[in-house]
Amino acid sequence: MSSETRRILIAWAPAAAYMAVIWTVSSMEQPTFPVHLFPLRDKGVHATEYAVLALLIAHACLRTFDAHPLARVAVVAVMLTILWGFLDELHQAFVPGRSADLLDLVADSVGACAGTAARVALFVRAAPRRSIA
Repeated sequence: MSSETRRILIAWAPAAAYMAVIWTVSSMEQPTFPVHLFPLRDKGVHATEYAVLALLIAHACLRTFDAHPLARVAVVAVMLTILWGFLDELHQAFVPGRSADLLDLVADSVGACAGTAARVALFVRAAPRRSIA
Protein backbone atom coordinates (compact mmCIF):
# COMPACT_ATOMS: atom_id res chain seq x y z
CA MET A 1 0.00 0.00 0.00
CA SER A 2 1.39 3.39 -0.95
CA SER A 3 1.86 6.13 1.62
CA GLU A 4 -0.74 8.23 -0.22
CA THR A 5 -3.35 5.46 0.05
CA ARG A 6 -2.49 4.97 3.71
CA ARG A 7 -2.82 8.72 4.34
CA ILE A 8 -6.28 8.78 2.74
CA LEU A 9 -7.46 5.68 4.62
CA ILE A 10 -6.33 7.19 7.90
CA ALA A 11 -8.13 10.45 7.05
CA TRP A 12 -11.43 8.67 6.34
CA ALA A 13 -11.31 6.04 9.12
CA PRO A 14 -12.88 8.22 11.87
CA ALA A 15 -15.76 9.31 9.60
CA ALA A 16 -16.38 5.72 8.46
CA ALA A 17 -16.36 4.45 12.04
CA TYR A 18 -18.78 7.17 13.14
CA MET A 19 -21.05 6.37 10.19
CA ALA A 20 -21.07 2.73 11.31
CA VAL A 21 -22.12 3.85 14.80
CA ILE A 22 -24.96 5.95 13.37
CA TRP A 23 -26.13 3.00 11.25
CA THR A 24 -25.97 0.62 14.22
CA VAL A 25 -27.97 2.92 16.49
CA SER A 26 -30.49 3.54 13.69
CA SER A 27 -30.95 -0.22 13.39
CA MET A 28 -32.19 -0.46 16.99
CA GLU A 29 -35.92 -0.38 17.62
CA GLN A 30 -35.79 2.32 20.30
CA PRO A 31 -32.32 3.12 21.58
CA THR A 32 -32.25 4.24 25.19
CA PHE A 33 -30.75 7.69 24.99
CA PRO A 34 -31.65 10.68 27.21
CA VAL A 35 -33.08 12.78 24.36
CA HIS A 36 -34.87 15.02 26.86
CA LEU A 37 -31.49 16.43 28.00
CA PHE A 38 -30.77 17.99 24.58
CA PRO A 39 -32.03 21.39 23.47
CA LEU A 40 -34.75 20.87 20.85
CA ARG A 41 -34.86 17.21 21.95
CA ASP A 42 -34.88 14.81 18.97
CA LYS A 43 -33.97 17.47 16.41
CA GLY A 44 -31.15 18.71 18.64
CA VAL A 45 -29.76 15.18 18.84
CA HIS A 46 -29.92 14.87 15.04
CA ALA A 47 -28.22 18.25 14.50
CA THR A 48 -25.47 17.41 17.00
CA GLU A 49 -24.96 13.89 15.64
CA TYR A 50 -24.59 15.16 12.09
CA ALA A 51 -22.45 18.15 13.07
CA VAL A 52 -19.92 15.67 14.46
CA LEU A 53 -20.17 13.54 11.32
CA ALA A 54 -19.74 16.60 9.10
CA LEU A 55 -16.68 17.70 11.06
CA LEU A 56 -15.13 14.26 10.53
CA ILE A 57 -16.08 14.17 6.84
CA ALA A 58 -14.84 17.73 6.29
CA HIS A 59 -11.55 16.77 7.91
CA ALA A 60 -11.23 13.77 5.61
CA CYS A 61 -12.13 15.87 2.56
CA LEU A 62 -9.56 18.50 3.49
CA ARG A 63 -6.90 15.78 3.71
CA THR A 64 -8.02 14.01 0.53
CA PHE A 65 -8.72 16.95 -1.77
CA ASP A 66 -5.97 19.28 -0.58
CA ALA A 67 -5.38 20.74 -4.06
CA HIS A 68 -9.01 21.83 -4.53
CA PRO A 69 -10.53 25.17 -3.51
CA LEU A 70 -11.74 25.23 0.08
CA ALA A 71 -15.32 26.18 -0.83
CA ARG A 72 -15.63 23.18 -3.16
CA VAL A 73 -14.26 20.83 -0.50
CA ALA A 74 -16.73 22.25 2.03
CA VAL A 75 -19.67 21.72 -0.34
CA VAL A 76 -18.58 18.12 -0.92
CA ALA A 77 -18.40 17.55 2.86
CA VAL A 78 -21.88 19.02 3.41
CA MET A 79 -23.37 17.01 0.54
CA LEU A 80 -21.80 13.73 1.68
CA THR A 81 -23.09 14.29 5.21
CA ILE A 82 -26.61 15.11 4.00
CA LEU A 83 -26.53 12.06 1.72
CA TRP A 84 -25.68 9.86 4.72
CA GLY A 85 -28.56 11.50 6.63
CA PHE A 86 -30.92 10.72 3.75
CA LEU A 87 -29.74 7.10 3.58
CA ASP A 88 -30.11 6.79 7.35
CA GLU A 89 -33.69 8.11 7.26
CA LEU A 90 -34.50 5.73 4.42
CA HIS A 91 -32.96 2.89 6.42
CA GLN A 92 -35.05 3.78 9.48
CA ALA A 93 -38.23 3.44 7.41
CA PHE A 94 -37.55 -0.31 7.35
CA VAL A 95 -36.61 -0.71 11.03
CA PRO A 96 -39.50 -1.87 13.27
CA GLY A 97 -40.43 0.86 15.75
CA ARG A 98 -38.64 3.59 13.75
CA SER A 99 -39.77 5.87 10.96
CA ALA A 100 -38.30 8.21 8.39
CA ASP A 101 -38.85 11.88 9.14
CA LEU A 102 -38.21 14.78 6.76
CA LEU A 103 -37.65 17.14 9.72
CA ASP A 104 -34.93 14.81 11.00
CA LEU A 105 -33.22 15.21 7.63
CA VAL A 106 -33.55 18.98 7.94
CA ALA A 107 -31.91 18.81 11.39
CA ASP A 108 -29.20 16.55 9.92
CA SER A 109 -28.62 19.16 7.20
CA VAL A 110 -28.31 21.98 9.72
CA GLY A 111 -25.77 19.89 11.61
CA ALA A 112 -23.93 19.13 8.35
CA CYS A 113 -23.53 22.84 7.63
CA ALA A 114 -22.48 23.66 11.20
CA GLY A 115 -19.94 20.85 11.49
CA THR A 116 -18.41 21.59 8.12
CA ALA A 117 -18.22 25.31 8.90
CA ALA A 118 -16.50 24.55 12.21
CA ARG A 119 -13.86 22.32 10.59
CA VAL A 120 -13.23 24.76 7.75
CA ALA A 121 -12.90 27.64 10.22
CA LEU A 122 -10.32 25.66 12.19
CA PHE A 123 -8.47 24.90 8.97
CA VAL A 124 -8.46 28.52 7.80
CA ARG A 125 -7.20 29.65 11.19
CA ALA A 126 -4.33 27.14 11.00
CA ALA A 127 -3.53 27.59 7.28
CA PRO A 128 -4.81 30.99 6.08
CA ARG A 129 -2.97 30.90 2.72
CA ARG A 130 -5.24 28.32 1.04
CA SER A 131 -7.56 29.48 -1.73
CA ILE A 132 -11.17 29.74 -0.58
CA ALA A 133 -12.92 29.83 -3.95
